[in-house]
Amino acid sequence: MINPKQASCYFATTLRVLTLLLCLSFPFAHQDALADDTKRLEGIWFTCEFAQSKRAPDDGCQMFDDEGFAYFDDSLFYLKMQNSTETACRGNKVGQCFRRDLPAITVTSKEVAEVRIEGNQLFARYLGCEQSYQFTEQADYVSVLPNEKACFWSRERHFYIARYDGKMTIQE
Repeated sequence: MINPKQASCYFATTLRVLTLLLCLSFPFAHQDALADDTKRLEGIWFTCEFAQSKRAPDDGCQMFDDEGFAYFDDSLFYLKMQNSTETACRGNKVGQCFRRDLPAITVTSKEVAEVRIEGNQLFARYLGCEQSYQFTEQADYVSVLPNEKACFWSRERHFYIARYDGKMTIQE
């Protein structure tokens, strides 16, 4: 069972990825266009390691945190990188980050929150509360900002995420 503090951290990471997904679906006039863009959002996303609460990453998001998300078939999954040996992580924490250009990773995966996308807004429902986020696509990453603190599990921090293009293996 996940305690409230773990749930809050787990969900915050989920929101980072969700926000990135919203950034990529920036406003469309027709439902068909939105459906096409949602399909384009499918993939693997990780948080930028060298970003801070309200400061963009200073490395162009070339280093990822070990937590991220995958969006496939209208489902959002929490990912945790398992095989990192990277030593250049923030705080010198070995294995808690990995280089964006790493060709393959191994992760554990778990399905998470309900997500709804409307224009450049992402709505995440978790533990009975819905939080909204606005996203903006940047050159090397997507910034995701909470519109307001509406849920006890949300934080006021900004999220900076980017797509991982390598091969992913899910550890059972």
